[in-house]
Amino acid sequence: MTNPNKTPNPALAEFTPPLNPSAASRLPLRGWAIELARRWNSGTYSMFILHGNIYDVFPIQEGEEIAYVSLKTFLARRIFPDRSFLLYYDIGDGLSFGSAEMQKRFFEWLALFDQVEGTSYRIAGPPREFTKLFPVLRRFFLSAGEDKNQSITLLIDFPEKIIPSTTDAYAAWDERTALVTLLKWASSIEMRKRDLGILLVTESAAKLQTDLVQNPHVAQIKIDLPDAVERVRFLQSGNIRVLVDGKPARDWSDLSLEELSGQLSGLNLLRIHNLLAEAVKNQSRVTADHVATTKKRLIEEYCQGLVRFKSPKPELTLDIVATHEAAKKKLREIAWLIRCGKRDVIERGVLLPGRVGVGKSFLVECFASECQLPVMELGEFRSKWVGDTEIQQSRILMTIRALGPVIVVVDEADAVFGSRESGGEDSGVSSRVFAAFAAHIGDASLRGRELWIAMTSRPDLLAIDMKRQGRFGLSLPLFPAQNAEEVLVLVKTIAAVKKITISDSVLNYIRDQLGSRPLTGSDVDSILVRAKEQAALASRDEDVQLADIEQAVGSFIDPLDPNLLSVQEMAAVLSCSDKRYLPERFREVDRAALSELFLQLKRRLGLR
Repeated sequence: MTNPNKTPNPALAEFTPPLNPSAASRLPLRGWAIELARRWNSGTYSMFILHGNIYDVFPIQEGEEIAYVSLKTFLARRIFPDRSFLLYYDIGDGLSFGSAEMQKRFFEWLALFDQVEGTSYRIAGPPREFTKLFPVLRRFFLSAGEDKNQSITLLIDFPEKIIPSTTDAYAAWDERTALVTLLKWASSIEMRKRDLGILLVTESAAKLQTDLVQNPHVAQIKIDLPDAVERVRFLQSGNIRVLVDGKPARDWSDLSLEELSGQLSGLNLLRIHNLLAEAVKNQSRVTADHVATTKKRLIEEYCQGLVRFKSPKPELTLDIVATHEAAKKKLREIAWLIRCGKRDVIERGVLLPGRVGVGKSFLVECFASECQLPVMELGEFRSKWVGDTEIQQSRILMTIRALGPVIVVVDEADAVFGSRESGGEDSGVSSRVFAAFAAHIGDASLRGRELWIAMTSRPDLLAIDMKRQGRFGLSLPLFPAQNAEEVLVLVKTIAAVKKITISDSVLNYIRDQLGSRPLTGSDVDSILVRAKEQAALASRDEDVQLADIEQAVGSFIDPLDPNLLSVQEMAAVLSCSDKRYLPERFREVDRAALSELFLQLKRRLGLR
């Protein structure tokens, strides 16, 4: 319900006809700006948190051209162009003003304040410390707001430096004072009746004190990375034409602007400008390779090295993956659906459980290349510093959302995702991280744009919330070789990759000596590398003979604890979502009995 005492800002009305010629030249608002418009004009909030992609550039109309400016300039010129007072505050510069005229009128009011309070702020300037400034601002808001023609907006930069995300027990007195002040401003009925708005601008809402972020009187507006429409408009803008000296795209790029926009997903506009400038200013063409390489570097820099970005490799396909036939069949079906654009039926997530060394990472890499999709691998993003973990997670999820279609790979998924039960030892960070992942992966609107693949040797440690349908409901367990034929397939495949010629006598020896052993790809790779080493020491290079294989097999010892491997294998079986993906010997197993045996073995080994 609109507050009748608060005048709707015409600059924010995205669907009403312009009332004056200057309004007709404004660009329509999109995305986060529309959300800010609607919530501002509702009259139910006087405090807003703007967070996310705040360091980007944003479009404004300048005559016939579209120019891109900083967020502060965008807010001043597009969102709040006609405010009576536009104030800015940060702890570095203190209080500043949108124009000299606004500053003059504020200091005229400040002279009256000095007379009443016995201060000398008009001469010395208003105090820089927030706790000393806020009584002055509150008095100004209430007195100036009595005139219904007066409209006031206060923009606070770096609010996390005023009210950082710390527990009450560790908060300094001035932090507590500032928090209480902002909470009172947000909930004040007197201030809400006036045409007053306070914007807190921060990269991550997680940096701010939780009491403020969760307060129902405070509206959160997330600024996402630009979508395809915004990227195309930026590439057509005067900012880019100036960069390329007005030349058409074919003169400086191998890609059309539409193709270039698609390749640049996951980057903000400022980084897109930097990517193009790096080529143009060095008199190089913008090629697909330059875009892929630079984009990878920029994304990794933005995510602070917490992700690894890979591009598809045409030479890798599922055909070169040995064994895992059931999993390959299902992944081929998913790849076909992706290539044919049938994204409304694609799983949100795929769980790949299996004992160590079974080839999970290589299978995913081949699958991603067959889909012709980029791969983003999540690294360890948790930090010992307060607030950093959630900030880093927010950056990663925002990049993934803008990057799609993309495959997101999470190794050691049970450790990365965590669980809801974090206890009090980390102030609830783990539970909040888990909740953010669960909400993002469970978002059905992202189906077909993101395919999450979780790899783990202990799927039993993955929270049940993650294993439900709509998240990682599809589980494709991977197992070592189940018989002599699969061992031979592994040997032939890996030998071909390593350019080792395998004779029939060697194959017969392997069948007899290794056929009954549950070998993984890493086991076979180790044996063949040892055999090739013996050949090289004998100056025979790649001429691996039976004696070399015999020596390698005879000396090979698997150092892994067989009991731990049994735990991992049983966990993979119990996590499977369809018995068609299981080896024959596990398809009719009594799951209740296997589950009991699994629990007994874990207790005996002291595992959780």
